[in-house]
Amino acid sequence: MGRAGYLRIARRSAPRLVAEQLLGKIDKGELAPGDGLPAQRQLAKLLGVGRSSLREAVNALAVMGYLEVIQGKGTYICRSLPATDTSLAKLDAALQAGALIDLMEIRETIECRSAQLAAERAGKEEIRRLKKVLQQIDAHRADYDAYLDADLSFHICVAQAAQNSVTLEITRLLLEKVAAYHRRLQTAHLSSTYRDNSLQSARKVVSCVQKGRGRDAAQWMGKHLQEIRTELKDILV
Repeated sequence: MGRAGYLRIARRSAPRLVAEQLLGKIDKGELAPGDGLPAQRQLAKLLGVGRSSLREAVNALAVMGYLEVIQGKGTYICRSLPATDTSLAKLDAALQAGALIDLMEIRETIECRSAQLAAERAGKEEIRRLKKVLQQIDAHRADYDAYLDADLSFHICVAQAAQNSVTLEITRLLLEKVAAYHRRLQTAHLSSTYRDNSLQSARKVVSCVQKGRGRDAAQWMGKHLQEIRTELKDILV
C-alpha cells in the first residue's frame, strides 16, 4: 500500500482504476467536499501510474462533477457532489469525454489567439461569412447534426479570418477529432440552454471581430469553448 492509503495499481486500465479509487475515497468520506488532492506529480507516484493516466482520470471525474481543476492552484473535490450513484458505464463514457477536455485545452490556446488575430485582420468578406454561419447555427438548433456542422464551420471561419495558414490547418485537424468525440458521446443530448448560450457567445465573438476588439474576441471565444465543459456530465450514459 502506498503512502496516505493510496493503493498502487497496475498499468492496465490505469485511468479507470485511478478514477475508481478516487471515487471510492469520496464515497467513504476519506476525501470530503472542498478537500484538495495531492499535486499530480505526487499523486501519480503514490498510485504508481504515469501522469498522463492520472490526468485522464482527473479529467473524467471533472466531467462527472466530482473534481474541480483550478489552474495554478490544484485539484479539489467539488463542494456540491452529484446526487446519483456512479455506474461503470457512466465512468467509461466520462473517460472518453476526458479526452475531449484535453482537446479543448489545445483549442483554447489556438482558437482564442485566432479570434484575436481575426479582429485585427478580418475584412468585409470574412465578417460576412461569420455572420452567415451564425445564421446557420441559429436555424439548425433543433437539428443537432446540422447544428454541430454549423458550429464547426464557425470555428473554421474564425481561423480563416485570422489569415494564418498554419493555424487554419491545425484548427481543421483538431475539429476532425472534436467532431468524432461529439458523435461518439451523443452530444445531441445537450440541452437547448447550452445551444442558446453557445450561440450567444459565438455572436459576441463575431461582434468583437467586426469592431476590431481582439482581446475581447479572445475572451468570448474562451467562454464559447468552455460552454461544453459544464454540460458534459449531463449527457453521459
